Amino acid sequence: MYRAKAAFTLVEILIVVIILGILASIVVPRLSDVTTISRETNLKENLSKIRVHIEVYRNEHVTLPTAADFGRQMTMPTNSQGQVSATRSTEYRFGPYIEQMPPNPITNSAVIRAASGADEQFPPGDADGGWWYNETTGRFYVDLTDAHADQQGNPYNRY
Repeated sequence: MYRAKAAFTLVEILIVVIILGILASIVVPRLSDVTTISRETNLKENLSKIRVHIEVYRNEHVTLPTAADFGRQMTMPTNSQGQVSATRSTEYRFGPYIEQMPPNPITNSAVIRAASGADEQFPPGDADGGWWYNETTGRFYVDLTDAHADQQGNPYNRY
């Protein structure tokens, strides 16, 4: 007596593959939206935190961080004149304000481009930029062109 083996037919396998393809076409675009939203939220949080720490620095030093030493003045102990030290001491008692300069989540760059003119309100923008800081006004923005925008069309460099 011949016994048939239990197996899937070609039609059953094709139906399962088609259903998986349909589900993947629904889920994948939603995952990319989540990634974009996550980057935008991370960008806003980084900007907010750094701006607050710039104000804390200004309150403790009665001046803004310098453009030339901005990254170091934010991440290392400083004295009342804003000079940086690798270790905390009674003289270098201020800061550090942040552990490290976070990368821009859109471009993954932590480069800080600085300006010193009071008339420079917003960054001129760089296609692959990191951050933009104005030492005269204390403004801190993401350094991207207007073409880099969120899902509502708002340029990141205006956040």
